[in-house]
Amino acid sequence: MLPSMDFGNEYHPEQIPTEYNEEQTLRAVRNQSKVPGERKEKTINDFPKAAAIGQILKDLNFPADKQTIVNFLVKLNSPTSKEILPLVEESLDDWKQYENVSQIAEDTGL
Repeated sequence: MLPSMDFGNEYHPEQIPTEYNEEQTLRAVRNQSKVPGERKEKTINDFPKAAAIGQILKDLNFPADKQTIVNFLVKLNSPTSKEILPLVEESLDDWKQYENVSQIAEDTGL
């Protein structure tokens, strides 16, 4: 019998970029730039916003369209949701159904 491999249930808060581990994240991004064939497309400033989108939308029921996501952020009425709301409003497609937070982060450029 093969061992069960469930990678989705592990939580590693130390891997979420914050102001406390900014230098560690910056080193990882610099190392990524040295890999042949790879190009650094994101800056260190993008990571906290991407992590914030993941945290703030973790309780959203998917699939969700842009208006559902906007309404969810408005209803939360937190400083983080207010910061992310303009990015969501200007970046997401009106017609698209988003299946997860990753798709939202991708369409917002994060």
